[in-house]
Amino acid sequence: MGFDPRDSGRQPSRGVVTSNVDTLLAENDALRREVRRLRQRLQDLHRPGEQRSRPPAPEPVRYGITATQVERWGLAMARHPRWQELRVGPPGGLRGLVEERRRRSWNPQLSLEEDLERRCPGLGVELAQALRGPHSRVRWAVRAAFALYGPSALEWLADEPLRVVEGLLGPGQQRERRPPEGRQQRRRGTRTGNFSDSGEAAEPKAAPTDPRERALALLGLEPDASLAAIKRAYRRLAKQHHPDLGGDVGLFHRLDAAYRLLIG
Repeated sequence: MGFDPRDSGRQPSRGVVTSNVDTLLAENDALRREVRRLRQRLQDLHRPGEQRSRPPAPEPVRYGITATQVERWGLAMARHPRWQELRVGPPGGLRGLVEERRRRSWNPQLSLEEDLERRCPGLGVELAQALRGPHSRVRWAVRAAFALYGPSALEWLADEPLRVVEGLLGPGQQRERRPPEGRQQRRRGTRTGNFSDSGEAAEPKAAPTDPRERALALLGLEPDASLAAIKRAYRRLAKQHHPDLGGDVGLFHRLDAAYRLLIG
């Protein structure tokens, strides 16, 4: 509905052209306001302040390993009657135990602290900071405990410090005072169950046929073990072989099944 040249000599109808222009201008203003609104919304979505509204990153895990805690562990382990027999230097000392475990790890290029950090972020850093200082039997014993038990050394040092010393007085440091074979097998079975140093189940010489006896053998217990002894053995082995602490899933499930059978 524009201008018609044929009507130039005539008086145009009032309000026709003017009303169309006003409508177009009103629509144009409405479109401009909508465009401005959308642009403002787009800017708000990309504004840096929007990113701060996201949930904060989780706090790093704290394991409570400090120089003071290391000294406490050392005092607890020093109550063992053979504490003074622990040697730091090679051959067969604590340093050699740490080095042997490092060579047998999945990546021998990593140090003990680096391997712990890979398995439990924050653990290796805390341990390295807590063990700073001059070499001592206490620091090397704590380091060797983590090499021997992995992340579960936290529970071992807190709950069973004397048994940690027994573990550190392993084959390398017990050559001169090895007990008789039968007593050695009973002590080893009571402490760690029927497992090898690598955490795999060791095949007994004569596997029992009774399910209860097999469960007791898996936990490293005698046939007449009490309920309290069963619970202690299970807690200790569950800490050592829990999948969240780097243990084997299948081995942990066998331990759990044996425990349920014995207490059921």
